[in-house]
Amino acid sequence: MTLGHRLDRPLAAEVILNRSIFAKALTACACLGALACSADHGGNQPASRARAASKPATDGAAPSDTIAPADAGGWQPLISGDWTLQPGTEGYTCVRKTITGDLYVTGFEAIIPLGTHHTLLTMGDPNGPDGVTACNAGENRTASVFGSGVGTSPINFPDGAALKIPAGTQLLLNLHLFNTGTEPITGTSGTRMRTIAESDVKVFVEGLLAGTIALNLPPGETTVSTGYCTMTSASTLFAVSPHMHKLGIYEKITALTAAQGDITLFDGPYDFDSQSYHLLTPGVALDEGDRVRVDCTHRNTTPNTVTFGESTLSEMCFSGIYRYPADGSPFICVDPPAK
Repeated sequence: MTLGHRLDRPLAAEVILNRSIFAKALTACACLGALACSADHGGNQPASRARAASKPATDGAAPSDTIAPADAGGWQPLISGDWTLQPGTEGYTCVRKTITGDLYVTGFEAIIPLGTHHTLLTMGDPNGPDGVTACNAGENRTASVFGSGVGTSPINFPDGAALKIPAGTQLLLNLHLFNTGTEPITGTSGTRMRTIAESDVKVFVEGLLAGTIALNLPPGETTVSTGYCTMTSASTLFAVSPHMHKLGIYEKITALTAAQGDITLFDGPYDFDSQSYHLLTPGVALDEGDRVRVDCTHRNTTPNTVTFGESTLSEMCFSGIYRYPADGSPFICVDPPAK
């Protein structure tokens, strides 16, 4: 089975602009593995954008629904998938796994071997058989669980905060794979977790993805792009994760609140090879209608205009956000451009 075929429509047309557009089913969110898209692991030479030479190593094999015991550090495997990727290509493998008992997750850790461009774990009602299959960038569900890429360190939630994965939920792990080397590579990518008992849960959390897809980066110039995410309910933000691609050099994430004014959540240089979550201690309280602003600075050192896209050769401007309490919003939070 062939992975990672070329998209038939412009990528921007396959991205859900905001939750209202998402609710109207305006095409697939073709790039929003972006929560943790990251550096190509496969070598030092640029990979071809051809996507026709990778495949799941265990195509169709269903992952076990048994959760293995935790190790000494409290981590246990949640979901993973095996894959093989041909040289000079990038592609996608998806893993589905239906959970048989309620899980209350209070931390995530990425399994990101050589060749893993990013992982995006989402969840929803079952929409296909469990197992490992070829897929595309837009094959995700509406509820975010965890995303990762190069340099993503484990994240542990505040005491008593947990992300609930209900029994009967199907996890969908979308793996974006990128081999810049000259030889085929194989690997196993996925997610590990820490859990707590239901009795220890004080509040439920959820993940959002804030930013903009309106990127137009002229060659040889430094450009600042800005996006917004409006809160659908009162919530406390406790972690953010800046995300751009190779041309990104700086990102600022700001909470725009009616009650407290502007609050800086992150303001610093961006390292494409070291993308992690930044914990906010204490958490930052926002009211319904408050906004998160994401400012991305890119320096385009290429001879071409670069626009938005899921490939590492294109660009992005996002911040992953964890917040509580969860209100069930779809994870894409990209306000439409002002008219």
